Amino acid sequence: MLSNSNFFNNDAYINDNGEVILKRREHLNTKISYYLLSKILQNITVYIYVMTFLFFGIFCLFMLFFLCYTIISNMVISLLKTLNIYLVHDSELLTIIRNSEKEVQCSTVFILFMIYAIYWFYDWDSQNRGAHPIQTIRYLKIWELLADYFPIHLVISKEFIKFSETHNRIKHSSLLNSMISKHVVDDDYVDENESEKSSITNNLPSDVNYLVGFHPHGILATGAFINFATEATGFSKVFPDFKPFLAILKAHFIVPFYRDFLMSLGMIAATKKGLYYVLDKDSCKQTRNFVVVVLGGASEALDSRPGTYVMHINQRYGFFKLALQTGSYLVPCISFGEQSLYHQVSNEKGSLIRWLQDKFTSISTVSLPIFYARGPFPYRKPVYTVVGAPIRCEQIKEPTHEQVANIKQKYIEKLQTLFEDYKTTYDPEARNIEFI
Repeated sequence: MLSNSNFFNNDAYINDNGEVILKRREHLNTKISYYLLSKILQNITVYIYVMTFLFFGIFCLFMLFFLCYTIISNMVISLLKTLNIYLVHDSELLTIIRNSEKEVQCSTVFILFMIYAIYWFYDWDSQNRGAHPIQTIRYLKIWELLADYFPIHLVISKEFIKFSETHNRIKHSSLLNSMISKHVVDDDYVDENESEKSSITNNLPSDVNYLVGFHPHGILATGAFINFATEATGFSKVFPDFKPFLAILKAHFIVPFYRDFLMSLGMIAATKKGLYYVLDKDSCKQTRNFVVVVLGGASEALDSRPGTYVMHINQRYGFFKLALQTGSYLVPCISFGEQSLYHQVSNEKGSLIRWLQDKFTSISTVSLPIFYARGPFPYRKPVYTVVGAPIRCEQIKEPTHEQVANIKQKYIEKLQTLFEDYKTTYDPEARNIEFI
């Protein structure tokens, strides 16, 4: 009988009127509704993200010019009215009084503008001094919706885990040898500290900073933004006690309001001064900074196409020199699938369009790839950002060209190995890596 079957336990129940109510169908409808709602919210989120990336800086710059124009024009008009106040008739005087409200509004805008201008002047160089990240903004729910749209994943490589475990064994071995030499071995010491292994990164050296090379740039460097400028993929859970910074073009920080938004996410200027500050222990007075640089830069975006991994590294000697000067560990990082989010209009080297793009990039430091997917919005393609094993760098204040070249070659070899180990798993369509 139905009343004795598991059907009523799992899928339905009989109410007081003897009606059979299907529980699973209701649950399914709820799941479908939640799924559709989440997809809608994800679409809205990615729309906001793309529009912000493309136009928010321009909008803020336009607003600055508009405010300046409004304030100056109203000041000039007020001055003219003051000079001619005794020459007007009573009817004209009434019109002037009616316009006084607009002048008051202009005065309010002027005061607010001056307050921000003073703050801007005082805070002008913050992008070169570690910015001012706000954790609340990094943890906003909107970033999780954005990550789920693709989705985007942060992957810790087996090489990274091996490096961490090796360092942990060396650390504990040195400590135990020291304790044995002093005859102060505590049998419970190792057991008590096993809890540290609950986090892979707890075993990493805590007296250095980390310089991460992110590859490839892609069109918008979405993987770098989601994984390291927000908590959408759980950076702080994987890297507790680490402070992330994402270095971007310094041109972004000349725009008011926009610059503050970027710095609230922990973004800094990709300049020698800005990077040196957060990597040098004496300058920033802290260690375990996790500084991410999209090494290929704007020019690499022009080579972004699905399946291609063209990495602009050969001319980036300053990146490797900085690692040696500050004694920061180098960390290779590859974002598989980053190139698949957009297609790009054909712009082979030697073509007119590529010449124009390269010329614009050399002048402005900003590239203009002509890209498309779902209009300006990216495809729903998974992105896997794989973090490789750190490379030890002994601090050398004035490294020679040969020393820089050696550490650069070692980095490229590690990056090549990381690519070969994971491309089959995370991007089967990936062709061979190319360094230029």
